[in-house]
Amino acid sequence: MTQTYHIIYNPYANRGGAARYLDAFCTLLDAKGEAYVVHETTAQGHATSITRNIIAEGAKYIVIMGGDGTVQEVVNGYREGDDVVFGIVPAGTGNDVATMLNVPEKFEDIEAAAANILEKNVRPVDLIVAENGMQSVLFFSYGIAAAMILEMTKLKKKSKISYYIALLKLVFRFKPGEYDVAYDGGDTQRYKVDFCAVHSCIHAGGGMHLINSAVMDDGLLELFIVENRGIMRRICNFIAILSKKIHLQPNVQIIKVKNVTITPVDNNLCCAAGENHYIDELKLSVRHKGIKVFG
Repeated sequence: MTQTYHIIYNPYANRGGAARYLDAFCTLLDAKGEAYVVHETTAQGHATSITRNIIAEGAKYIVIMGGDGTVQEVVNGYREGDDVVFGIVPAGTGNDVATMLNVPEKFEDIEAAAANILEKNVRPVDLIVAENGMQSVLFFSYGIAAAMILEMTKLKKKSKISYYIALLKLVFRFKPGEYDVAYDGGDTQRYKVDFCAVHSCIHAGGGMHLINSAVMDDGLLELFIVENRGIMRRICNFIAILSKKIHLQPNVQIIKVKNVTITPVDNNLCCAAGENHYIDELKLSVRHKGIKVFG
């Protein structure tokens, strides 16, 4: 039986620039005689409810057309055991999920981006699952990452370079936070940090190369801790991010884990793959190959 492609489309992605991606992708589907339905989001969180509803109605192939925030919302409409495959047509600003899956981002390459979906190249990847019910295929991060999202909202125009501009501003004025961290049954340790994150991916922040050892389907998470050691060290770390060497810096720890608990002492703002939330205690585990994607 021919399956219908359900396209969850965020018209606000990339400042409205996602519209041409939708037109081009639908043209490709029409040319191949594929059935599809477009589900347009209208507000924050709407993509999650759309996903739950269409899965309940029997959707098998779900195509996400937007940025990482849209991907995050759709993933949170998925539940373990749902028989669905997710595809991505990257039409946002950061597009870190697309980078993770080697999906081309440029509009000129949309045929290549669509190829994995239309050819049904399916692969399972790990899912980060929080005890509070939240999920992500990318990361959860306290510290500068969450502050960067707030900084990005102040910018009239956004691009990948905007993430670096936001980070550079924060290098000189971000206030570090303290976090209690325990992983894999070990003792709790307190850290004063600039970053305290858990990743299942190498990239974040519009393609910043952060976790050199991350593998998206190895059943492990990367606990990423960047301890605060003053502004000069932050400047060095910023340069290290530009040169893809943050993992080599003396105040950086990257630890492979299966379970981790992070408890903020003084700043509970947490970035979950591009969306900020206030989380007082974050208990995370990995669901090995817990979600299927085209890629």
